[in-house]
Amino acid sequence: MKKIIKSVLYILIFIIVSSLIFFFWAKSPTMDEKDYAQIKSFDNANHVKPSDSTVSVISYNIGYLSGMTNNTSVRPTEEFYAGNMKSVLQSLKKYPADILALQEIDYGGNRSYNVNQFDVIGNELQYENGCRSINWDKTYVPFPYFPPTVHFGKMLSGQAIMTNYPIEDYERVVLSKVQSHPYYYSAMYLDRLVERVKIKVGDQEVMVFNAHTEAFDQDTRVKQIRFLKDWFLREAEKMPVIMVGDFNSDPSYENAGILELYDNEKIGAMCSKEGLKKDGTLTYPTDKPYEQLDFIFYSTEHFELEDWKVLSDFGQVSDHFPVYASLKLKK
Repeated sequence: MKKIIKSVLYILIFIIVSSLIFFFWAKSPTMDEKDYAQIKSFDNANHVKPSDSTVSVISYNIGYLSGMTNNTSVRPTEEFYAGNMKSVLQSLKKYPADILALQEIDYGGNRSYNVNQFDVIGNELQYENGCRSINWDKTYVPFPYFPPTVHFGKMLSGQAIMTNYPIEDYERVVLSKVQSHPYYYSAMYLDRLVERVKIKVGDQEVMVFNAHTEAFDQDTRVKQIRFLKDWFLREAEKMPVIMVGDFNSDPSYENAGILELYDNEKIGAMCSKEGLKKDGTLTYPTDKPYEQLDFIFYSTEHFELEDWKVLSDFGQVSDHFPVYASLKLKK
């Protein structure tokens, strides 16, 4: 009996130690944090000069091109991702944007077959400048939990902005974290980010924010959106501001943080408050959209809204539709 108890004890110790070794190995990063924010020149000879008066913007959560399989226990094939890349490039070429802001873009992670989607999209669309932020860097992410064959594995993902305007300054800012998460969960979770990019439109400096706020914890999401609103208003005192992203905040949610960006006359939105949740405004999910999570905002002192739309013709290469706006700089 004592031998059996001792054997069981050894097995339990082995399992615990092995699990701890795996955990600390899996949560470890694959690159140096100082490289999480980078500006890149794509070295493309783009002969089309961007307008100095009208700025076209697209914000798109591409869901690492996983379509409706995003965060499900499905492992799409490499051909599936290649087909979605071809499709999204064809669609984006139909809507050439001066500023393309992307969320959930992979930089060579296992789940999307180690393709650097930033390099492919930037080069194929002939952008001259880009900047990228890493918000999820893990050696091995064991999600979705079952079966193990669908685990994400090596993770390297984040956000990006591509443009033909000169980039003067760039900053990666980590938003507040969910305080209720247990340590083991937080250790594997992504950082919620905003990219702050200063570009030059003619002789005018313009500040662009690309945000991706918390999806699952409402209190944290509201806190993040309030932080973004305050930052927007501070910058708008100095220069034109554009803020875009996946805010994960549908206007119909109780205590919807996104509505706080609608209660200040200095902040304009692609969609009026009265037009929220109407036909043609819903962005998620792409198979049967019922939520409006993706937005473009601008400083009303500096811009006039010329046009906007949800680009539903992009189909299901992501679980989000992109949003588009044309903004005219005031003289």
